[in-house]
Amino acid sequence: MIFTFWNSKLDAVRSKNTIHKVTTVHLWRTPNLIVAILAGTLMLAGCQQQSETTESDNDSQISTQIDAENAKPAPLSDSAKARIEQFQPLYVAQMQGLQRRLQAEYEALQAADASDSENALLLDRAYEPVDDTTNTNSPDSTVSATADPITNDADIEATNEVATNDAEVEINTSTEVGERDLEVLKRISLEPRRPEVLTEEQIIERYQQAMQALYEPATTALSAQDTDTLLNIATLVPQLFEHAEIAERVSVKSPALARLIIQHQVWQQIEAQQALDMQQMKLKQQQEFEVLMTKFNDTIKDYDEQIAKYEQTLQEFQ
Repeated sequence: MIFTFWNSKLDAVRSKNTIHKVTTVHLWRTPNLIVAILAGTLMLAGCQQQSETTESDNDSQISTQIDAENAKPAPLSDSAKARIEQFQPLYVAQMQGLQRRLQAEYEALQAADASDSENALLLDRAYEPVDDTTNTNSPDSTVSATADPITNDADIEATNEVATNDAEVEINTSTEVGERDLEVLKRISLEPRRPEVLTEEQIIERYQQAMQALYEPATTALSAQDTDTLLNIATLVPQLFEHAEIAERVSVKSPALARLIIQHQVWQQIEAQQALDMQQMKLKQQQEFEVLMTKFNDTIKDYDEQIAKYEQTLQEFQ
C-alpha cells in the first residue's frame, strides 16, 4: 500500500512536470512561428515588388526598342525591288489609259453641258411673251378684266390666307432638314472637274516616290500625293501588293489603305471564282445540249427509217 501511494504521488508530479514542459515549449514556439510568418510575408512582398519592377522595366525596354525600330527606315529587299521595277511599266501604261478615259469623259460632259445651255436659251427665246393688240378694245375683254377681281376678292383672300398658313407650317416643320441640305449642297459642285493629266516622267516619278515612302520610318506619315498614288496603284496594278514585304510596309504605313487593298483582292478573287463558275456552268449546259441533240438526232433518224419502211411497204402494195 505504501509503495502504491508513493507511486501515485510520483506519477502526479511527473504529469505536472510534463504539462509544464509542453506549455513552455508551446509558449516558446508561438512567437517564433509568428516571426517566421511575418518574415515570409515580407520576403514575398519584396519579391512581388521586385518582379513588378522588373516587368515594368522590361516593358519600357521593349517599348523603347519598338520606338527605335519605328524611327528607322525599313530595308528594301532585292525581291521587292525587282517586283517594283517589274510593275512600273505596267502601271505607267494603265495610268496613261486611265487619263485618256477621264479626259474623254470630261470633254463629253463639257459638250453635253454646252448643248443643254444652247437648247435652254432657244427655249427661253421661243416662249417670250408677244404683245397682242387685236382684242384690247373689245367690250367683252374689258368687262371680264374688270369684273373678275371684283367678284373674287373674298375667295382670293381666303385662298391666300390658307396658302400662307400651309407654307408657314411647312417651313416650320422642314427648317432643320432644309438647313442641313443647304449645307450639304454648298459642299457639292455639279460642274465636272478637269482631270489631272501627267506626263510619263511625272507618273514614273510619283510611282517611285510612293514606293520610297513605304520604306520610310513608321513614324513618318504618308503625304496626300503618295496616298493618292498608292490608291491608283492599288486600283490599276493590285498584284504589286501581293508581295509579302510590300504588303507589310503598306500595313505599317497606312492600315486603312491595307484594308482597302485586301478588300479589293478579295473582290477580285470573288470575280475570278464567279467567272470560273460561269464557264463551268456554260460548259455543263453545252454538254447537256449536245447530249439532247444527239438523242434528238437519233430519234429523228429512227423516224426517218420508219418512214422509209412505210414508203417501201406502200410501194409494194401499189
